[in-house]
Amino acid sequence: MSKTLTLPSGKIATIKDGKGIDLLHAQMKAKSSEEIPYALIAELTEIEGQALVYEDILELDLPDVIELQTAISGKVVSEKKEEKKQESKTEPSLTKSQTV
Repeated sequence: MSKTLTLPSGKIATIKDGKGIDLLHAQMKAKSSEEIPYALIAELTEIEGQALVYEDILELDLPDVIELQTAISGKVVSEKKEEKKQESKTEPSLTKSQTV
């Protein structure tokens, strides 16, 4: 399921759910590890219906880039939180007397 958001510039961005292959492509296109997040944004994002390349991300306004980084990293954080919630529901909770 993709996510649609309005960037600070007013442009509409669509971010698709990523797969491992998207990360691999981003890593292959990046010249250094610092560039991977930008290349990953390009792999996962369309703006105004247009697919992007890595260099397009470098030309975006900074607030737009930050918004996209947050959206992509937030997706990862949200998924991890959901996994932890599911794990805690299946683990028995300890009572006060059991913890002493």
